[in-house]
Parts: sequence; C-alpha cells; structure tokens
Amino acid sequence: MSLEPTPIRSSRSAPTIRRRLLILLLPSLLVLMLTGVFVNYHAAMLLVSAAYDKRLGDAARALAARVIVADSSGAPRVDLSEQNGAEASALRLGIVLYSIRGARETVLAGDPRLRQAPKGPGDLSFANEDFQGQDWRVVTYRIHLSGRVIAVSVAEPMQLRAGPGHFILASTWLVDFIQVDVTLLLVWIAVHYGLKPLLAIRRQIEARSAHDLEPLAVAEVPAEVRPLADTLNLLFDMLREAARSQRQFVADTAHQLRTPIAGLMGHLELLMRDADAAPVRERLEQLHAAMGRLAHSANQLLALARADPTTRAADRFERLELQTLAAKVVALNVDRAVESEHDLGADATPAVIHGNPRLLEDLLANLVDNALLYTPAGGRITVRSGMARGKAFLEVEDDGPGIPKSERAHVRQRFYRIAGTAGSGCGLGLAIVDEIARLHEALVIIECGAGERGTRVRVEFPTAPGSAPRSDPTSAETANDVAI
Repeated sequence: MSLEPTPIRSSRSAPTIRRRLLILLLPSLLVLMLTGVFVNYHAAMLLVSAAYDKRLGDAARALAARVIVADSSGAPRVDLSEQNGAEASALRLGIVLYSIRGARETVLAGDPRLRQAPKGPGDLSFANEDFQGQDWRVVTYRIHLSGRVIAVSVAEPMQLRAGPGHFILASTWLVDFIQVDVTLLLVWIAVHYGLKPLLAIRRQIEARSAHDLEPLAVAEVPAEVRPLADTLNLLFDMLREAARSQRQFVADTAHQLRTPIAGLMGHLELLMRDADAAPVRERLEQLHAAMGRLAHSANQLLALARADPTTRAADRFERLELQTLAAKVVALNVDRAVESEHDLGADATPAVIHGNPRLLEDLLANLVDNALLYTPAGGRITVRSGMARGKAFLEVEDDGPGIPKSERAHVRQRFYRIAGTAGSGCGLGLAIVDEIARLHEALVIIECGAGERGTRVRVEFPTAPGSAPRSDPTSAETANDVAI
C-alpha cells in the first residue's frame, strides 16, 4: 500500500481570518465609538455652555451699564433708552428675562419673579433655576454704585442650548460611525495584503499534484509566516522520506526475490529433466508453476514500485509513439500466447503522447498479462492504439469471462481479486495500470468487449502538443495486425 499525501483543500464553510478579525474588532470598535460619542458630546457641551454663559455675562454687564445715579441723593435708576446703541443691541440680543435689584432686593427694573444667582467668588455668578416649569440659566452681575450693591440678573431657557447639543450629538455620531467603517475597511485591506504570503503558499500547494512533496518556495515569505512554511516543508520532508523508504523497501524486496527465485526455477527445470525424478515429476511441475507465479508477483511489485508517483518518473517523460509500443509488447508475448493457445494480435494506428516508455510498457504488459491469465485457451486478445475523440489511447480487448460492473471499481485496488475467478494472478495488474495512468494524467476505462463479451480496458491519454499523427495514406494498410 503506497503512501500518498492527501490533497489539501480549503474549507469554504470555515470562517476566514478576515471575518474572524471583523467579528472580534466590531464589538470593541462599537464600544469605543459609543465611548467617544459620550466623551466628545459632553466635552462639546461644556464648550457650548461656556459660550452661552459668556454671552449671558456680556448681556448682564451691558445691562449693568444702564444703571445710573439719578440725583445728588445717590438713588440709582435704570436708563433703557436707545441712546447708547452698543449697550442696547447687546441687551436685546443677550436677555430673554432680566431683573435689576437694589438695596434690600428692591426691584429697579425687569421681572420681579427672577431670583438672583447665589454669590460666587467672582463678579459673575451662575445658577440653574426652575422658572415656570422650565430650566433656566441665570447669571447675576453685582456692581457697587454710590455705596450701594446693585444686582443685575439675566436668564435664558436651557432649551435654547438643545439645538447646538443635538447638532453636536448628530455630527459626533456621524463622524464616529464613518471612522468605524473606515477602520474596518482599512483592517480588511491590511489583512488582505498581509495575508498575501499565506495565499501564495496556498496557491503553491493547490497548484501541485497530490504526490508532489517538494519543499515550498519560501524565499519571499515574511518572517512572521516563515515558521508555518518551514513546518510544512518539514512535513513534506517526512512524507517524502516515508514514501521513499516504502518504495525502496518494495523495490529491494522484489529485486532480492528475483535472483533466488530464478535460481530455484533453474534447479527445478534441471531436476525435472533427470530420469530419477520421474516419480515426483508431477509435484515438481506444480512447484515450478508456483515458483513462476512467485516470480511474476515479484516482477509486478517491482513495476509497482517504479510506478509510484514520488519516483519523479514524470521528469523522464519523452515523445512516445504508441503504435511502436503496442507492436513491441505483442512481440514480447507471442511465445507465451502460443504456449497458452491464445490468439494474440495488434490493431495499432499512429498516436503520439508524452510519457515514460518503461512505465507505459509495464502498463500495456500488465493489461496483456491479465488477458492471457483470465481468458480461456483458444480465446482472442487484441491490442490497439490510435486516436479517438481527439485523444490518444491504448486498448486491450479479450473475449474472456469479463468483469461485472459492480466489480470494476474494486479491481483497481491492490491485491484484489474477484471471488471465484480462475487464473493465477495476484491482484496487482490493474492496480499497476491505474497507478501508471494517473501518473500520466490518463483515464482508465473498463467496459465489455464486442458483443457484450469479455473485457475491454482502454487508457486515454491527453494528447501531446504538436503530436497529431502525420498524414500517411498507407497507414491503414501498414497498421500492425499480428495474429497468433
């Protein structure tokens, strides 16, 4: 059983790093936004309140400037005439409600219901008062005139400050909301570009075949991603070494078996010719046949080791003519076909692919070997090559017992044999064919032969660039058709 790395596939259902970052950042950013709105709003309202208080204070001073001494007794009075345009304008703009009180809080002018703000450390004192069911902001300015204390109070509803407050709140919400969106967008962009080294590694892995265990290119990988790339390369090294050790074990075992098996078969053949061995000749022949099957299994194990994708056999691909390959394999099996009384022939036409000649010879030899093993004596076996539907193919057809549809997916497995099948195979032939076909990116098709009899195994290859067969008017006449 060969060690084959499982292809790495991305999980579409798993959340991406960008999505996870956004999910983690969004609550934090929302909390920061709410905190920022709260802080900015209250800081802005402090400035607004200070500006409105200054406006009230200026109005109180302007109103205090209208208090004058009326006569020599020093009794104050209030002059609200329009003679002094600046003070009158300030008075009109700054006062919604006012009162001017003299000694013993005698009301000199204004609304007597307006109370003074409690005295503070400066000449201006502020207070919030409830007036007619509304909140009012009151400022009191105290002056000394002819030995008397004159208190000038002006007030305005706090509701007047709600307009700027709402504007500040709305603008703060809008600005912070835009900031959160821009921050998330910048995070998305930064993560996208920050993950490019990982995406490059992912593309390297996705682009390679499932059997490619070469190290990843890490020359351009940033230092933060280098440990991941180094770990993957370490894993690939371990898998490559495990596959190499397994392949080497199979190859060495098969190779070491071939020499003693060949020696034993030679001794058996000599022993069977000895006249003294006549009483046990039948047993010797059975032993010789068993040794032959063992030798055949060792050869197949060796072929399987050569077909392992990790051998880098694809590096030794070359331009190959399938017609020549078919004729060669048929010629190699002629003597065996004569001995087993099979009608072996070739019906090959030109077809060119890129492939490994030795492996493809193993592929076709195993197909022919299977046909010879499982087709009864007197059966017909035909080897074909050519072009069909724009693809080059190799094909072996026999008129033997055939392979049931339910078993066609299983016969490609190693050491699998259909129950009750005659013949002396060990279940490696089609496994070798499938392994070599996958290495060549070819498709193995198992179907019934002509007249729904026997088995036809076709291997379709991707056509090599520029491999269209040359036009040959005599090709139909010169196609190999060797019959035994």
